[in-house]
Amino acid sequence: MAKPPVTLAMMNAITVNPIMVAAITLWITGFLCILNVALAIIFRKKRLFEVVSYWISCVVELAIFVFALLFYLGTISHIPYHLPPGLPVDRAQLGAALAIGIGLFPAAYWHRINVSELPKRIAKDAQVLKGQNAVQERKSTPGEWMN
Repeated sequence: MAKPPVTLAMMNAITVNPIMVAAITLWITGFLCILNVALAIIFRKKRLFEVVSYWISCVVELAIFVFALLFYLGTISHIPYHLPPGLPVDRAQLGAALAIGIGLFPAAYWHRINVSELPKRIAKDAQVLKGQNAVQERKSTPGEWMN
């Protein structure tokens, strides 16, 4: 029996296992929750607003983690938010994308750089490293220090 030809509609109808997306969301949200706690601890001497943003993001990530865990374990049987039909994304995919965006937003916002300033910052870092003698040139032949 011959297989029917693959149509464009069949290619667009990608089936996504929501349980697999929930498992991936669990890993991502767990990592981002730990990352935001670590950033809040590392940068605790920065402005209060920055540290609070890390903690708020951690709480939101923890809520998403708990929701994904309950969905993964079967306590919640379906995702309650209904999307209009015909969208190319699933509710689980949308939740995973929101979890990544919310978890990375504080770090990306507080530690952003302007790409046009990057060469100046690299040159400034090179001057600092030269001043500290962090990079030392070896003026001997390799055989002298290997023996």
